[in-house]
Amino acid sequence: DISGYTEYLTRSELDHAHEILQSLFDAQIAAVKHPFIISGFRGDAIFMYAPETNFVQAQSFIEALENFYIVFQDTLQQMQYNTTCTCRACKNMGMLDLKMCIHYGEYLLQKLADHEELLGADVIVPHRMLKNQVIEKTQVKSYALFSNTASQALSLSEYCSDLKPHSETYEHIGEVPMFVHDLRPIWEEKKAKHHIFVSA
Repeated sequence: DISGYTEYLTRSELDHAHEILQSLFDAQIAAVKHPFIISGFRGDAIFMYAPETNFVQAQSFIEALENFYIVFQDTLQQMQYNTTCTCRACKNMGMLDLKMCIHYGEYLLQKLADHEELLGADVIVPHRMLKNQVIEKTQVKSYALFSNTASQALSLSEYCSDLKPHSETYEHIGEVPMFVHDLRPIWEEKKAKHHIFVSA
């Protein structure tokens, strides 16, 4: 899900804003590989799932999520470097960020025309998780938010040392315990390892 999407659109010229958002979505879609399957799009979000029959090691799964963030930031940074436009859409693109919500549970596949939709109570949970107070309560702006169920299925604490506990309560669902994985340090570490030298 792209954070800041609504505010960005309302403060920007639509034509350039559309091009920028399209570039970010295209880069993310190109990065989607096994074990992920795209189920659909929800406005400013891509909805994906990974069947257990597709599943890889938990560490590889987490690294794939982190790579989505790196791809997002790489694309955003390149657009910022390469534009000379002074319109609001181009000046404000730095306000965009990425968040991910991960849940583990049961689902059914329903075929609608040539498209498959996921059905089930557990399918609702990650959509609800997008509405949260993570930034207000943890000051983490770029994150992967794991439900406790997903955290246990992945043995998350073995691979992520920076986890922050969090919880939200949703109507018809109740309290959902979660863990916040800060993605910004992953990007900062990647940048620190890649230096570009320009000769005199």
